[in-house]
Amino acid sequence: MNKYKHIIFDLDDTLLDFQDTEEQALKEIITLYNLPYNKQTIACYKGINDGLWSQLEEGLISREKVLKTRFSLFLKEFQIDESGSKVEAMYREHLNQGHSTITHATELLDTLSGQGYKLYIGTNGVGNTQRKRLADSKLQGYFEDIFISEEIGHEKPNALFFQHILDTLNASHKEEFLMIGDRLSSDIKGALNIGMDCVWFDRKKSQPDPFAPQSTYTVSNLMEIAALLEG
Repeated sequence: MNKYKHIIFDLDDTLLDFQDTEEQALKEIITLYNLPYNKQTIACYKGINDGLWSQLEEGLISREKVLKTRFSLFLKEFQIDESGSKVEAMYREHLNQGHSTITHATELLDTLSGQGYKLYIGTNGVGNTQRKRLADSKLQGYFEDIFISEEIGHEKPNALFFQHILDTLNASHKEEFLMIGDRLSSDIKGALNIGMDCVWFDRKKSQPDPFAPQSTYTVSNLMEIAALLEG
């Protein structure tokens, strides 16, 4: 495994617990508009949001479209006519506060940096939000560079996202890189699109899907990555 010298980490739900952060921010919005905070309301939002993000990953719509419309579409389901941009701004204020880490994230980064690996962040998302959350988490110092889709102009799984990283680092040997992420549709598919080895962080221990992108390796605990690299 020592062929790898550079390791790219996704951020949300790989190192930082975005699900927890999203839940708290969404709760603030739901409460503000006097909607019932229950599984049905949350599922309604997530169905709309996930659908828009899937379209973005497929290159069918823009990031701006996602951020401007997800909350207006959600609130329309409850007969509320509101500016999506206005709600997005309030939501992002709450989102920016979330920086809790995934179990063993710091331990893994300590281990890998101590072993001489060059570490990077490669994440989809809004630049200001991702940089603030990373800084607040105290993880920022582990990384040589941070690559965020909004700043790059390309989203994972677009191969151009990964090509930008390689070009920025003046790297000609992509076989020395390893991508680690939790989303098959963006992290894993994107790495495979450019021919880069990848680790799927499947902490939910999902049922195998033969039609999904197949990662080079799969782990359910971050410290398994350290063991994998030693093997």
